[in-house]
Amino acid sequence: MSIVLLYLTLAVTVTFQEEAAPIAGALAAHHGHGELGLVILACTVGTYLGDLTLYGIGRRTRSLIQRPRFRSALAFIRSHPRAAPFAVRFAYGLRFTLPITCGAAGVPFATYALWVGVSAALWATVFGLVGWGMGEVALRLFHDAAHHELPVIGLVLLVWLAVFLTIHLKGRHGDVGGRNAADA
Repeated sequence: MSIVLLYLTLAVTVTFQEEAAPIAGALAAHHGHGELGLVILACTVGTYLGDLTLYGIGRRTRSLIQRPRFRSALAFIRSHPRAAPFAVRFAYGLRFTLPITCGAAGVPFATYALWVGVSAALWATVFGLVGWGMGEVALRLFHDAAHHELPVIGLVLLVWLAVFLTIHLKGRHGDVGGRNAADA
């Protein structure tokens, strides 16, 4: 039951956490908590359903594309009507507006569904493999972590303290070089 919950969680959270979900899922699979293929499938399905939902919102609320936020997405769709659905997963900054705009702009559903599905599968595979690779690196780096956890914790605390003090002193005394705002 818990393994099914992992895949269901990935399918839902991929909509909000985007790349973090397939990477974390693949890391978990690499450590024996699931299967990489099912992680990729869950992330593909979750992403696909999310993008179809956003497309449906666009179909029902066409007035949204009149807003300034949607202008760049509409321009992209008009110049690349066939590539726009494929670009949905890879168009950083347009991931929510592009599917909505595809729906509002009247991109045919069959075209959108096909290309956004291919995009979701490719995207989930790429980031799933990144997570799997990171799992291998993590195993190599931390295979003997139990012997180093206290020094690592100490180092993290020292770095945090140094950053905190630097920010605190900078805010109190102007910039770190000793000059404050009145001297400039």
